[in-house]
Amino acid sequence: MFWFLLLFPLMIYPWGYDPYYTTIKTDYLYLFVIGTWVYIIFKRKYYSLIPEKNNRTILYIIILFLSLIEISTAFSKYSYTAVYGTIDRCEGLITFFCYISVFLFCYRLLDTRKITKLLSGMAVVSLIVSLYGILQHYSLDFLPRNSAMRHYSGTYTFFDNPNFFGSYLVLVLLLSMTLYITIHDKNLTKLYYISVSLSFISMLFSNTRSAYLGVFSGMVFLTVFVIFKRKNLWRKWAVLLITLILLAVGINTLEKNHYSFRAYSIISDSYKVVTNQSNGHEGSSRFFIWKKSLPLVKEYLWIGSGPDTFEFIFPATPKERKEFLGNPNTVVDKAHNEYLQIAITLGIPALLTYLLFLIFVIRKAIRAVQIVEGDDKIILYGLLSTVLGYLIQAFFNISTVPVAPMFWGILGITLAKADSILKNKLGLNSSRETMEKYKSA
Repeated sequence: MFWFLLLFPLMIYPWGYDPYYTTIKTDYLYLFVIGTWVYIIFKRKYYSLIPEKNNRTILYIIILFLSLIEISTAFSKYSYTAVYGTIDRCEGLITFFCYISVFLFCYRLLDTRKITKLLSGMAVVSLIVSLYGILQHYSLDFLPRNSAMRHYSGTYTFFDNPNFFGSYLVLVLLLSMTLYITIHDKNLTKLYYISVSLSFISMLFSNTRSAYLGVFSGMVFLTVFVIFKRKNLWRKWAVLLITLILLAVGINTLEKNHYSFRAYSIISDSYKVVTNQSNGHEGSSRFFIWKKSLPLVKEYLWIGSGPDTFEFIFPATPKERKEFLGNPNTVVDKAHNEYLQIAITLGIPALLTYLLFLIFVIRKAIRAVQIVEGDDKIILYGLLSTVLGYLIQAFFNISTVPVAPMFWGILGITLAKADSILKNKLGLNSSRETMEKYKSA
């Protein structure tokens, strides 16, 4: 599990005809999950995946979620796609099973003492990925591109799409920032400082506004709950913020104010929607996609249309596709909102179960962070900020195989860390009560 999460961003196969990394990463994901399950069954370690008797709520929730996905798949008109996913997205039933498996493996099998080490490794890998992203921005990338991106000027590295790359950067940027303010070793602090800086530059070059919003939200969370309460971190945080501001201003100036326009469009597009001045083109025509998609929620209310089948039911006419998407033959295979996507393709019960799952993990982490102190408290706050940042960007983005396993893994790590803290606290309190009873006797 440790090495999979660490190396998954780099798991590509750039050779062959028209390389597309999502398909390759799906194969790697399947191989890892199948191999891990075979090992667990062969070694009879399946009991280690089951939480203690008083702590099994999360297990029931993910079983219910998987069952609802299976029901949606069974009754879908597009059975093959529902099982395997579309050729470019690959998010069918099997992939959802893999996501849940990755969560379970991280939650139950990963040694919580190695969490900081794992996060450090992810920060180092993000440094490599971000450096390649910067090279790609200036057309200095050396790996072959697929045909769809051959003449594309944006940055997407090993994720096939700038939006996917942006969602990855939300995760690693917030994790790297957490390590930067937590670690006391000067050399490691410099490493995380460089990692954050390069990832930030790559995020700008990705042009992904949802990533801008997700990272900003996560940074505000860290500032309020970690930095404000610890004066010893003020200088360190100020150095990082000043660096990021200078990078943003410098790059924006060199790129003729392109990124300030992108950032401002978040506000202007939101204002148009709120004041009923929308023309459908807001958010790169996301608002048009959402308006056309919302009636589908009622139509597929209970069991959805089937995993990854959105492109078959999206009702836009060729004329509308031409007006809002630029081409009458454009295929819209996602709702560009992860929650709306689940509601339509898996059904409202599945969406509510997924939200319950997220709430359970976050609530457990909040309980743990209230009783722990020191670096563990900051790490847990950092994990919460990462989850928050991803969930905010997911409102404008989609789940995708190159990134989703990492998010599910981080959810598992967050719950494992929280459980470990709560168990230690409970065990300590139990020991104290036993000692007090012994003394009173």
